[in-house]
Amino acid sequence: MTAAAILRNKLASKPVFGTFLKLGRREVVEILARAGLDFVICDLEHAQITEQEAGTVILAGISCGLPVIVRLPEFNAGLINRLLEAGAAGIQLPQVRTCRDVELFRNAMKYPPEGQRSISLAQPAANYGAEPLAEYIQRANKEALLVGQLESNQPEPLEQLIRGLDVAFIGTLDLSVDMGKPLDHPEVQQRLREIERATAAANVHLGIYADSPARAVQAAAAGYRYIAISSDLGALSGAAKSWVSQVQREKKS
Repeated sequence: MTAAAILRNKLASKPVFGTFLKLGRREVVEILARAGLDFVICDLEHAQITEQEAGTVILAGISCGLPVIVRLPEFNAGLINRLLEAGAAGIQLPQVRTCRDVELFRNAMKYPPEGQRSISLAQPAANYGAEPLAEYIQRANKEALLVGQLESNQPEPLEQLIRGLDVAFIGTLDLSVDMGKPLDHPEVQQRLREIERATAAANVHLGIYADSPARAVQAAAAGYRYIAISSDLGALSGAAKSWVSQVQREKKS
């Protein structure tokens, strides 16, 4: 079973926990896999990771059984195809605002007749042609996860908008900035509740960012299934600060 299939099966029954990957290094992926995370999000939107480095990250994830979702900076059908062919477990698309956005996203992610993705068997995800064409198309269409980020107060009916996604990931920071109000403002919180209700009605999984394990557990209790806890940089920063703090205490004792 592929990493993408394992992640999809987990999502169907329980919350999954991952983190954002800002450092495009194989060693980071291996460490996160050994830590027991369910997935990582290779961040091409807000990190200095190239497409080539993303390919290295994906390959590292495959080798150690850690599904790699790739977050794009913007919609790009060609890039989506190349990343999926490299073995990405799914694609996370920011700034999903309209039903047309979701339609284009699905078309780029799915082979005909479900979409318009270009086909080639001379690539890693198709085992370089060792898998029969019909079987590969059926598997690829079933496994790859479509994660759409909801980050604005878009006017379109939410349930209709998100119905084509596997995961509706709420970009809370961008949403609060878009609405011009802090996250704890009643209007922003109302928008979160609207998204939560729409995903339940559309049978789409809810995703969100959590800045700490405690908030991740709270999100899971509230019904979120796809939860990204901080990032590799956040973990590195926290550990380094903890080391310095411990050294200072030991020096004073």
